[in-house]
Amino acid sequence: MQNYQLTDNYYLLPTAAGAFYAVSSQEPDTMRQLMLSLLKQKTTPLVDLGQLAHAIGVKTEQTVLELLHRAQTLSWIQGFKTPKHLPESGMSQIMPKLLAPLSSVQKSLLVDWNGFPIAEYGLDDETATALSALSVDIASVEARHAERLRQTLGVSTQGWAAVDAYGSSRIGAWPLFVGEQRFLLVLQGEPKLNQPEFITLIWLLTERYDQE
Repeated sequence: MQNYQLTDNYYLLPTAAGAFYAVSSQEPDTMRQLMLSLLKQKTTPLVDLGQLAHAIGVKTEQTVLELLHRAQTLSWIQGFKTPKHLPESGMSQIMPKLLAPLSSVQKSLLVDWNGFPIAEYGLDDETATALSALSVDIASVEARHAERLRQTLGVSTQGWAAVDAYGSSRIGAWPLFVGEQRFLLVLQGEPKLNQPEFITLIWLLTERYDQE
């Protein structure tokens, strides 16, 4: 087993891929706990191995270093010389701005598991209502069949999409599991999740809804 060492002190935040992994499932694992622990504060934390070990429930700081090394290899974390801060604006103000760039056609919707719209961008009321209702049905199908797909086909579903003849997404829905809350991110057009706004969206939701 290799012994890893920190090369410098950085303020850590998940990348878009790391943020997505953090909320893509409710299955507990230490890597997911690491990602979530970095998203539960209003300001990016300076690396503190002891605090991280306590937060994710591991016994040694070396285990934390191994997790950080793996996360870095997967491009799931990023480090900054200065801290980053969660925007101070209210959710109703900032959410539409965060949703806009996540869709190639800037038509995005965030709903809860009951189909209640949390925020939207680029959609009229009728379309938003229709997509909210559709998302509830998609969530129900996903909940019923996800385990069967995983066991029989080895497919772990992390989203559902209606595609065109070329396999490109016309509309898709991605479950987001945040604490005890479940959300669906519904996007028209191609998804563009590898954006700073997606990180901020997950950071905002986690800081608000996952403080256990």
